[in-house]
Amino acid sequence: MDKALLELIKISNSVGRDSTLVQGGGGNTSVKTEDGKFMYIKASGTALKDMDKNRGWRRMRLEPVLAIIKDKSLAKLDVHKREIEVVNRLLLACDDIDSGDARPSVEAHLHAFLNKYVIHLHPSTAGAFANAKNGKAEIEKLFARESLPPLWIPYTDPGFTLAKSIAKLIDDYQKRFGRKPSILFMEKHGLLISADSANTALRLVRKVISRCESRVGLAPPLPERWAKAHPTRKPAGKIKAVKQEEINKIKLCIRRAFYEATGCYTMISYFYDDAVAAFLRKRDAKKLLSGVLTPDELVYANGSAMWVDPKQRTEDRRQRNLTPDFRLLTSGIASRLTSQIKRSEKHSVAFLVKDLGLFVAGNKKMATTVRDITAYSIFIRTNAARMGGILTLTKRQRSFINQWESEAFRMKVAGGQTAGELQGRIAVVTGAGSGLGKSIAVGLAKAGASVALLDIDEKAVQETAEQVPNCETMLLRCDLTKESDVIEAFQAVLENWGGLDILVNAAGVAPAYPLVDMPVDKWRFALEVNLTGYLLCAREAARIMIAQAMAGCIINLSSKSGLDASKDNTAYNATKAGEIHMARGWALELGEYGIRVNCVAPGNVFEGSKIWNPKYIKVCAKKYGIKPEEVIPYYVSKTALKREIKGRDVADSVVFLCSDRAMTITGQVLVPDSGQVMVR
Repeated sequence: MDKALLELIKISNSVGRDSTLVQGGGGNTSVKTEDGKFMYIKASGTALKDMDKNRGWRRMRLEPVLAIIKDKSLAKLDVHKREIEVVNRLLLACDDIDSGDARPSVEAHLHAFLNKYVIHLHPSTAGAFANAKNGKAEIEKLFARESLPPLWIPYTDPGFTLAKSIAKLIDDYQKRFGRKPSILFMEKHGLLISADSANTALRLVRKVISRCESRVGLAPPLPERWAKAHPTRKPAGKIKAVKQEEINKIKLCIRRAFYEATGCYTMISYFYDDAVAAFLRKRDAKKLLSGVLTPDELVYANGSAMWVDPKQRTEDRRQRNLTPDFRLLTSGIASRLTSQIKRSEKHSVAFLVKDLGLFVAGNKKMATTVRDITAYSIFIRTNAARMGGILTLTKRQRSFINQWESEAFRMKVAGGQTAGELQGRIAVVTGAGSGLGKSIAVGLAKAGASVALLDIDEKAVQETAEQVPNCETMLLRCDLTKESDVIEAFQAVLENWGGLDILVNAAGVAPAYPLVDMPVDKWRFALEVNLTGYLLCAREAARIMIAQAMAGCIINLSSKSGLDASKDNTAYNATKAGEIHMARGWALELGEYGIRVNCVAPGNVFEGSKIWNPKYIKVCAKKYGIKPEEVIPYYVSKTALKREIKGRDVADSVVFLCSDRAMTITGQVLVPDSGQVMVR
């Protein structure tokens, strides 16, 4: 491996592991080769800490990269056409073998004319100066005794314009001091370190951060997972402990408001630590959140967090001291989000709720990024306010960034965005460890839903999770015959994802005995799993769906045996018919809330089924007087289509019923059985 690449990985991992230096996976690094012909640079959208010898970087030829800045014809192009052209030229300058869509950093042309080692970071402490109105003057004071002072870069639109601006400033600096600057503060953006060795570059990072800390104090650490609020725990300070019930109510409010304003389903995450608690106590917290700090805050967090005070949900001053009415709170948040959209602004995805904490709308990966960006933001805003005020992006600057294709690409890569007609919806599937439960869980995930996998078999459900790549999943061991297990499972979904849109009751058992041989314990077990289990899950799902007021979909996985009884199958016939009738009653009860309840009654699905095990197949063979190996062909021959039913066929039926294409279907039975049973 090239020495330059090894050193790139070393410096990238070193700074990337310090969460006070990088937020949201941001930051860039580069190292030039000894012969000066090539440059290894971080790939766009990659986190510095995740870079290794196989991923997260590109190798580029320096000559064509430097030529971009010197090309006068680029400056004459329309700004957005120019930026796309620059991206294409940077890709053409790559000479490594890359099988994916990894792009070199959009700042590669900027890195090209700096020293051999370049580290671009967004440290919280340096950001306080970069985003303060008197930041430049404060930096000049801090580094007044340095023979080679830092270079201050006034804010310029990122991309080609910024690179050209920095090139000229560096040229002027070099003429004045005889060498290129080692420390560059970028207004409204971050910090650039440029050095001739890896150790010098890392040492300069530590020096600058230490110097900045002497003025603004230490930035709060950002652990990989912030602690959740818990009724028995509270952060240091005067803020009161937060009950999980309160957190869940606010999650449902924000999720509903987000849906009303944007038409999008999303999950809601919750974060709470000492830094957030301290900011929530500030009298001027709402004022400090005005404006957008940096391009990263705009790209990754859609701007600053929205301030929410549950007691100030209305303009009616007489009501401001009342206990929060969550319907009014929801409409208030939705109204503010709608106003942002009407003004062609990015709508908020972070919400700082007074006395409660930080709530973030988005998938878990993006929620973590937004959490980091928000923590970075409140630290900077608090300190910048003490240095002449907060320097925020203008409307024109925000507009440029919003339309910049390179930032849209970074956001897509960082967020791991997926598509599908159930995008953003939250689903629970019982019996997800095997058979049709497994097929349905995979089908919902491929359609874009986040899926909680419930099963009593932990190993089996883990195997299901491994078959749904690029999807948010929760693995929950749950005995559906135990009420406490079911309640805990649905509370876990609510606490982790902030809502629920879909429940598929797919767990089931089929004790096959002639009537005269039916053991009563097997009968009761079938009732417990196939009826009581369905009831408990539907009850908990309905409670969440009604509270969040976003409609929803409940599906009972019945069987053709629920419509047309089969021989020697008393328990299965009765419970599967019961599931259909329960669903019809629930459809009548829940219709006023927009919650649709349907059944899917498949024919015989053999692949991956625990029901169709060798023992059960032998029972069927005996029942029909055929050989075990003839059982499956026999059942297939009974269908009109003479086609074996697969798990994906049933999953497709479930996805359809959960989608907006089935918005007027409730209380019905869909029968994917290749035409064996006709619904009457």
